[in-house]
Amino acid sequence: MIESDGLLLHITEDEKFIDYVIDVFESVYPNRNVYFVALKENEEELKLVHSQNPNIVKGKIDSDEFKDLIKSINRFKGVIIHNLITEFKQEVILDARPDVYFHWMAWGADLYSIPVLSRNVIMAETQKFLNSCRSYKERLAGEMYNNYPAVFNLLYPFFYAEKSPLLIRMKCYRKIRSVSTVTPIEYSYVKKYISNKIKYLPFKYITIDQFYSENEADVCTDNNFLIGNSATYENNHIDTFLLLQRCNLEDKLLYCPLSYGDKKYRDFVVSKGNEIFGKKFVPLTEFLPLKDYNTFLLTCGNLIMNNIRQQGMGNVIMSLWKGARVFINEKSPIYLYMKEEGVLLYKMSDLENMSILPDFETLAKHNRPILENLYNRKRVLNETSDLIKHILNSKIA
Repeated sequence: MIESDGLLLHITEDEKFIDYVIDVFESVYPNRNVYFVALKENEEELKLVHSQNPNIVKGKIDSDEFKDLIKSINRFKGVIIHNLITEFKQEVILDARPDVYFHWMAWGADLYSIPVLSRNVIMAETQKFLNSCRSYKERLAGEMYNNYPAVFNLLYPFFYAEKSPLLIRMKCYRKIRSVSTVTPIEYSYVKKYISNKIKYLPFKYITIDQFYSENEADVCTDNNFLIGNSATYENNHIDTFLLLQRCNLEDKLLYCPLSYGDKKYRDFVVSKGNEIFGKKFVPLTEFLPLKDYNTFLLTCGNLIMNNIRQQGMGNVIMSLWKGARVFINEKSPIYLYMKEEGVLLYKMSDLENMSILPDFETLAKHNRPILENLYNRKRVLNETSDLIKHILNSKIA
């Protein structure tokens, strides 16, 4: 049994962000964190978490290691839940005593899965594919979510299913004391649609020093395209493809990251990409290490993120740093946040004017100081330190 007096417990999955999380928390609160990393189904070893921190506890969610941690949960000063969408984390929150302090690191799906925020984030052509995969009952529910007033969307799950996932999450939200969102704008969604009693504590899953290279003058070298970040419907790939058909692409390649997400949707995107663009379309179905991905991004001078909900923030920041022209759906919180901070980026409609947009060096020169200010390591560590101090000093009423 790990001594947990004064420790923080992190509960997460085997994801690519977690090595970074461990590095940041250990930098400001060393040897006082325990990280439970849930093994994925049918896997016995971690695939994406490579840290050798001795306080990593890996195991299946039905393992003795996990059960032992949960039995001792009341001894931790706080429990940090990374991504609330998975059921086993929700069960931990619901089963815990009222005096356990829970902090929620919101990733995206866990926030945008509530109906009032999930409405109208899938565009027309992508929605056609989604509808073709659904049963009549599921399509009817989807139409209700899209067409009825927002208040109905909040109430509908209470009548639709006795054990609605939304109902369960709503119960969890009542036990959450604080939250970190990817953009500050998303905290306004938490206050408006979940609870105005949850405190906002900033945490960033990225620092700009991750993108430094030996040659700090490195900017994009080619006008190839990077489209989206995953095989998820919210990327609206098909709507993006049809928009690109109207643009002069010349001989440029269209790279499409599809290494994770829905397999059936991935296969559909690959099929449509090949059909529309032929050999110009290059699906990326294997995960690339960060160093290799950074190098690869230098060949992609155009990033397209046609997401209406927040998604792919890491891709956006990496590409902006390298001077890429970044095109984002103007309804996205990322677009709104970056514009508010003075970052130079573009709406989807600007794709038709690519030839008159600034070059890579000009964009990098403008955007790098802003990104450095927002995501420099010192600022991230200070914000993390403040987050930890708040948890440690909080008193449960």
